[in-house]
Amino acid sequence: MLETLLKQTEYTPQLNVYLILDEVNQESFSEFIPYLHSRLPSLSILRANPQPLRHFPVNGHATVATYFRLLLPGLLPADCKRVLFIDSDTVITDDLAPLWNLDLQGKSLAAVPDHWLSCRDHGYVHGRYFNAGVMLIDLERWRQTDVIGRGASFARANPERLRHWDQDVLNHVFEDDWLPIGERWNACPHLFGLLPEFSLRPEDLTPSEQEAISNPAIIHFAGPGPVKPWNARCKHPLRHHYLDARAQTPWADNPLDDAPPPKLKRVWTEAVFQAKCYARRILR
Repeated sequence: MLETLLKQTEYTPQLNVYLILDEVNQESFSEFIPYLHSRLPSLSILRANPQPLRHFPVNGHATVATYFRLLLPGLLPADCKRVLFIDSDTVITDDLAPLWNLDLQGKSLAAVPDHWLSCRDHGYVHGRYFNAGVMLIDLERWRQTDVIGRGASFARANPERLRHWDQDVLNHVFEDDWLPIGERWNACPHLFGLLPEFSLRPEDLTPSEQEAISNPAIIHFAGPGPVKPWNARCKHPLRHHYLDARAQTPWADNPLDDAPPPKLKRVWTEAVFQAKCYARRILR
């Protein structure tokens, strides 16, 4: 995501990037931090304290880190008035200046409404529930809102509603206090044929959805394993944007998740298996 962000903002000297971490493998940290600093002179590393989030439930593949965006008002510098939050499983394919300069019309954030299938399956009204993977945030309004307190109360009272963890919390805290924006700013997999129930017939798509498909600005690989572009089984038609960006990093040659082992290893594994089977037959 950062590689593609840099490509789109190379002529934007005021870019400031904040990376929020808690516990990180030291070996990985010592590898990626020098690289990021070499590419992003404005990079700031923020250490999150998960203690205020102890009342928020986690399950499945989620960890407490999924709630870190709730900490943004206190983590970011006091003179930071506006921030664009972007999930890491994204690639940027267009200039973000129009989004950054958007008039929030007095709302606490701007985001893309989640698609109707997601809303239906999780008990929300389509058009009144946003995807939190990309948000333009008015930090001054967030600082006037008890995000953690109100969010924790909602989580304790409604644990069954937390299908998307922090996203559900944010939709509760900022209900009717967010500005809907076009899908091209958070183009999710359903727009690219990866959700069979979602019709891509032109007559079933809104003009905003059609624009997101033909001209996405932020491609969001939201979803489980095979949807992610670093998974060998990924069928996303725009996966090449990720692979092209990855090729520019020190991790270009790392194997993809779920990739089959090299042919030589497969041959060796099969030979060992056959040898063991032969030995069992001999020893009977």
